[in-house]
Amino acid sequence: MNKWCKGAKGFTLLELLLVVIVVGILAALALPQYTNFAEKARAAEALSTMGAIRTAEELYKLETGNYTNTKADLAVDYQSAANTVTYWYYGITNGTGGTWVNVTATRTTKKTSTDNGKIIWMNYTPATGEVWGGNHTGTPK
Repeated sequence: MNKWCKGAKGFTLLELLLVVIVVGILAALALPQYTNFAEKARAAEALSTMGAIRTAEELYKLETGNYTNTKADLAVDYQSAANTVTYWYYGITNGTGGTWVNVTATRTTKKTSTDNGKIIWMNYTPATGEVWGGNHTGTPK
């Protein structure tokens, strides 16, 4: 008998299989939580960009007297086309006479997400302030 086999210590195939199964179960439980957390973090990016757009709109209104819906008029850079590789694209619409501004962020389909095509919107009127809404999981409550 080989001297290396006497009292050999190690793991059996059953023990290794059990460890692999436990790690697989833990990964299956953690993955949905991770993707939900990552999507909320991407929504925070959209909220930050929308806030910057609103601030730029306020600065534009101070200079001209009303809001704009033209990206070139604002001192902020954001993606306004759906065919970009970012997570969001943004749109701006204004009320009659530039008295209010509505900013939308639409989730792109370039990155995999269960929220593709869903939006977060922010409507700003000086008299009432900000109102947020939308059907994305990261929409402010």
